[in-house]
Amino acid sequence: MSDVTMKLKERIFINSLPKSGTHLLAKAIEIFGYEEHFSDRPNLEDNSESITPILLNRREVIKALKKENLTPNLNEGISIGALTDLFVEPSILQHWLEAIAPGKYILGHIPQTSLLHPVLEAIGCHHVFIIRDPRAVIASSIPFFLDTGKMPARHFLEEDIKPLSPSDRVDFVLEGGYAKNAGITIKSFAEVYRSMLAWRDRPGCLFLHFEDLVGEGGGGSNEKQMQAIERIALYLGVSFGDRLAAKVKEIYNPNSRTFRKGQIDSWKTSLDAELVQRLIEYCHPLCLEAGYPNL
Repeated sequence: MSDVTMKLKERIFINSLPKSGTHLLAKAIEIFGYEEHFSDRPNLEDNSESITPILLNRREVIKALKKENLTPNLNEGISIGALTDLFVEPSILQHWLEAIAPGKYILGHIPQTSLLHPVLEAIGCHHVFIIRDPRAVIASSIPFFLDTGKMPARHFLEEDIKPLSPSDRVDFVLEGGYAKNAGITIKSFAEVYRSMLAWRDRPGCLFLHFEDLVGEGGGGSNEKQMQAIERIALYLGVSFGDRLAAKVKEIYNPNSRTFRKGQIDSWKTSLDAELVQRLIEYCHPLCLEAGYPNL
């Protein structure tokens, strides 16, 4: 039996700042034999795992809470999603994660909190996190708000973002504010980004960068990509030999659910020059904090 097979009794929580390479990281996890937790459920209603949200994001968590006649906590707990607060009790999150079969992973967006690690540790669930250059995140987020592509539903901010001009869309993402149609207050991007960056160096969390994992296909380095994969293998406690190394080329996948451009520097041409300069100025302190070159 291979080391990989022996380790598949564990679960993985793939956490991210939205639009930072969530599905890129998922493809990397899959080369070790893990599968998305709902990928082989022909009938969700007849499976005990169906209590677990498909994703740990705002929309799916609200649906899961309603299914069990539970109410989100508006003031404390573990916040689900990055743009606005939606809290659930740690016991509820543990209840959901325990229902996931061994050898599976779940995707989600949970800002840094000391409440999460005890939950994951109690059930033997790994925590792998990915972040990206803040300018690229913003440039990728706006088109995603308008068109979620292969995702199962529209974004909850679509109706608030769509009527705005390109400049006003950028301003809304950067500064936050009340989204009338969604009926919620959106945090400023700086607050969102810092809440996710805070996972860096936290116990039990493997913190990765999109730019290291994307490889040459996304404008990065194959050497850095291989090093990132080796870090994942070490964290999961599995050996990483030639058989797995041959699968690394499968990670960069333009057919993933939320793939847009998948290039490190695509943000520089995604918006007009004036808006690109706005991103550069706004993100200057965030780039310094996260270690990205302030070009």
